[in-house]
Amino acid sequence: NNAGLIEKARFFEADVVVLDVEDSIPPSEKERGRDMAREAIPRVADSGADVYVRINDFTTGWAHLDLEAVVQPALAGIVLPKAESREHVVLLEKKLFELEHRLGLPIGHTKIQCIIETAKGVWNAYECGIASPRVNSLVFGAVDYTRDMRVELTKEGPEILHARSHTAIAARAAGIVAIDPPFPSFSDV
Repeated sequence: NNAGLIEKARFFEADVVVLDVEDSIPPSEKERGRDMAREAIPRVADSGADVYVRINDFTTGWAHLDLEAVVQPALAGIVLPKAESREHVVLLEKKLFELEHRLGLPIGHTKIQCIIETAKGVWNAYECGIASPRVNSLVFGAVDYTRDMRVELTKEGPEILHARSHTAIAARAAGIVAIDPPFPSFSDV
């Protein structure tokens, strides 16, 4: 919901830009955030980046609204937060199939990136990775994972070593890309 940040994304020369309508958007701004993401997708894609949108997870009641708003030809993929099971991925795949069919997009056009950020998600990471041919990567989400585990995330990170490694192994076994967690202390860089 920040037009300035969205415009900046066009000039980073990134391979992938993820527009967020999940955690960075307060509930009262969700509709505005969706509208801004929908309008920004083609502009950001014109910069050469693959554009993904991180939607709200299906337990929130907002995921279907997010998908209805953002799926379009310029969208490369959806980031699925709190992916915990094959069923989560299949639910998203079915909705993407429906939207692609309705919009006349090639079936399979919209890829899926799963964020593994709970104990259950780590346990089922491989199953998430092979649940659909649309899944191209698993991202380990350290902040929400440590929150789920009720431990503190430290700079050294021993509390995430097992889950981080397991997610990378699951991605490799599934034949997809493993993406390390974002570094949350950006002011330390």
